[in-house]
Amino acid sequence: MRGDPEQIAAASDFDALAEHDRFVVLYPDVDPTDAAQGGCWRGIWAPAGEGRGRGDAAAIAAMTGAVIRRWHIDRTRVYAIGISAGAFEASILGASYPDIYAAIGIHSGAAYMAGARGCPASLGRASDTGALAHAALAAMGTRARVMPVIVFHGDADGSIPYSCGQQAASQWLRSNDLVLEHERRSRLPAAPTTVAHRIVPGGHAYTVRSYADSPGCVLVQFWTVHGMGHFWSGGSASRSWARYSDPRGPSATAAAWAFFSHWSHSGQWTTCHPASG
Repeated sequence: MRGDPEQIAAASDFDALAEHDRFVVLYPDVDPTDAAQGGCWRGIWAPAGEGRGRGDAAAIAAMTGAVIRRWHIDRTRVYAIGISAGAFEASILGASYPDIYAAIGIHSGAAYMAGARGCPASLGRASDTGALAHAALAAMGTRARVMPVIVFHGDADGSIPYSCGQQAASQWLRSNDLVLEHERRSRLPAAPTTVAHRIVPGGHAYTVRSYADSPGCVLVQFWTVHGMGHFWSGGSASRSWARYSDPRGPSATAAAWAFFSHWSHSGQWTTCHPASG
């Protein structure tokens, strides 16, 4: 999926939610002079060139820093989410800049450094997923901490295979387990702590698998939207944005913000803020 910031903003409906809940959204754009990547973030085609201090990841982190300073944003509550190439990049940001982003969202993307070619090639091999988990931890370096992650994927996605989303969830579960083991804390449960099956009235059925490290503190969550293709789930119903969003799915925008709102970070510590009541 390729779209400029205005198209993604309109398709996702993030602006309306941001205005209601009083938060700031940054919609970064690729370098218009770089035609080699087809208008996509490099994380999907050339992940090896991405990381802390280099590539698009560094540019996005710099833009994030500029917005934080300009709008006096709470530095402990900054998040990154993207779809398609943006999702590949969001995963890279989570590993490369855990000191900036408290949590990340991966919509129709893949595991850390999987890349558009690496993801299908490594599917089904637990050793490869484990290697990506260790690579994400290595990228965090001395800043390593547990990274809350929410993943969305349609199981009829014809562009990025659904199994890539499954691998993304598995990789971050393993990466977080590695951090927890280093901190001598209990690993996350091997099976989801909750599994919810729901349906959007007149729309898609979906399944939400949550992995919590304590009551009210879901650290990794995987949303499967049944029958949905390569679209932003639950976005704008306007025909103008039909190429980018599927309003028949659950709102990924609302779900991501609800998930992010439970998490903040301070240095190497990730803090959960369970919902009251």
